[in-house]
Amino acid sequence: MIRKGLSVFLALILLLPAALAEGTAGKDPETGLEYFKVRHGSRESRKIAITMDDVNERQWVWKAVELCREYGIAMTFFPNGSSLKEADREGWLDVIDVGCEIGNHGNDHKSMKEQGAWAVLYKLGIFQQKLDSVLGVHYPVRWFRPPYGDIADSSGNENPHTRTIRMYGYDHVLLWDVSETNARKAAEKVQNGSILLYHARKKDYECLAELIPMLLDAGYEPVTVSELFGYPLPETGGELYTFDKDLYLEK
Repeated sequence: MIRKGLSVFLALILLLPAALAEGTAGKDPETGLEYFKVRHGSRESRKIAITMDDVNERQWVWKAVELCREYGIAMTFFPNGSSLKEADREGWLDVIDVGCEIGNHGNDHKSMKEQGAWAVLYKLGIFQQKLDSVLGVHYPVRWFRPPYGDIADSSGNENPHTRTIRMYGYDHVLLWDVSETNARKAAEKVQNGSILLYHARKKDYECLAELIPMLLDAGYEPVTVSELFGYPLPETGGELYTFDKDLYLEK
């Protein structure tokens, strides 16, 4: 029964329009989002998005949240599911309370080149399940950032994983256009709509502590990724998400 379901599921994926296989999303009239892989927002707006990945060293997340509180800004955090611990519930709830956002960075940090469609689906879904469990409330994640910013499979083809990510429910994958831990150099690279990539570690936090006031002085407005593209922040509530792996994975 499971094998039959998998065959049907795979057939549906393969029948998706060719446009999806090319990695384009069609332009959204409200947000201006055009491509499946998103590297920046509007170049006409002073809004930018500061993002922080991995978060294995969670103390730097909490310190970054304090920077957000101090300067009245918001960031978006992309933890791996393996770094989400129920002991950190209050910390993650504080992330939301201060107006920041949480995105999906997969359940681990393995390259997608090493994974098939079923593994990708599982890791997307189990991340959402873990996040809800840690928060104690359903938080509908809107953005997925692939490990290493790469959605290619073992042959270098992005189309199969593009189909799988879309099938799970994400319309875009989020990349970046600035990755620099020298505050002065980062400030020089930032432009309207920039998405900045950082990680939860000491040198990145120290860069942000110096960089954020520089960006504010330059007239930039650091917001969440959703706000960068004109979406409201995700609203919590409803039943906790449970990923039914039997729908996707062979036993």
